[in-house]
Amino acid sequence: MNIFCPKCGARATLTAARWCCDCGGAWEPEERTDFRLDQIDVQDHSLWRYRRLFGLEFETPSVRLGAGGTPLLSVELAGREVLLKLEYLAPTASFKDRGTAVMINILARQGATHIADDSSGNAGASVAAYAARAGMEAEIFVPAHASPAKQAQIAVYGAQVRPIPGPRHKAKEAALEAVGRGVVLASHAYHPGFLLGQQSLAFELWEQLGRRAPDWYIVPVGQGVHLLGVWLGFQRLRAAGLVSHVPRLAAVQARALAPLCAAFEAGLETVPRLEPTATSLAEGLAIAAPVRGRRLLQALRQSAGTCITVTEGAIRIAQRQLAHLGFYVEPTSATAVAALPALLEKSDETDTVVVPLTGSGLKGSPALD
Repeated sequence: MNIFCPKCGARATLTAARWCCDCGGAWEPEERTDFRLDQIDVQDHSLWRYRRLFGLEFETPSVRLGAGGTPLLSVELAGREVLLKLEYLAPTASFKDRGTAVMINILARQGATHIADDSSGNAGASVAAYAARAGMEAEIFVPAHASPAKQAQIAVYGAQVRPIPGPRHKAKEAALEAVGRGVVLASHAYHPGFLLGQQSLAFELWEQLGRRAPDWYIVPVGQGVHLLGVWLGFQRLRAAGLVSHVPRLAAVQARALAPLCAAFEAGLETVPRLEPTATSLAEGLAIAAPVRGRRLLQALRQSAGTCITVTEGAIRIAQRQLAHLGFYVEPTSATAVAALPALLEKSDETDTVVVPLTGSGLKGSPALD
């Protein structure tokens, strides 16, 4: 797989050991401007429908759990019609499965047998499940305060759960220490294959909308791989002349910890570390300094997007509102709906607005009351 570093411009071929650029930047898949319609496998309804477009050294994945192909449903929220992309119907009940599916298949081809990741829950569960399917040993380093339900889900796949006391970044440090003793890093934050898998969401959405792009895409942001994957996917479609525009992107963060929004509002080019002012229900967003912060800011600005913060009360209301419509999602996922009123003020009434529901409410303690 050909990769490049957007931080310094270096180019390389991906290996299991070289998990980041020498400059410290996170690798991305090589930029591509082609998108041949005859390369879509119309008989496959998973993300591997687009496997011939991924630019991988293999065409047939050895590890599959059925990620991708999630429904797109119209509902009325905040007085407007919006489209919900039901990513929580993925095999491990979160959007992370798209990226993990591609990442684990790449690592399996590279001969990895023992992997590690740090996660507050959803990525860890996804990596654990795909590692189990691939016959790999997995160590998942989690903040000790992470949801017991999510820790239990990671463990049920046979992975070793490593609870780490202290703030979220301590789990990352522990995972990197494991890499120092020979374990392969399978990081949802760093691995370029993970971003490639997330691009499939843009391709799938484009097909579901009749081969067009939505006007707005609003998504919760922690590390931001979901937002970046969608941005990169629609950029490729535009470069190939298949859409007229890239959707305007709206990143959503909990007000208790919003480093991306703070940097966006301040006009910065990077995202400085910002420690939380309080604990948030949206535990999946508790990232003080996203690895790809510079690229997230670039995606927001180039798409004429925005960054919105929401309160804990608004998150609770949004989660309950969705549940009363039949969609039970975790608080992290509900942040996007909590931000809808603010977003809709910036949009035209005829705009197509897509909201991904990123994680199931069964993954943690309810915040409905």
